[in-house]
Amino acid sequence: MAEIGWLAYFFAIFVILVYVLNIFVVPHHFNDKIADVFAAGMAAIVMIATRARWRR
Repeated sequence: MAEIGWLAYFFAIFVILVYVLNIFVVPHHFNDKIADVFAAGMAAIVMIATRARWRR
């Protein structure tokens, strides 16, 4: 059950980052698909850092 919570946390961060990057980065002639992949990577790093901090 905890893993589903972490997955929901990842998706929440991912959706927020996709929204923010599509508003601020894509209008400056940046590819939207690359921005989405970048958002996924950033969300993964944030989730990993949060889980590591939570485990301490």
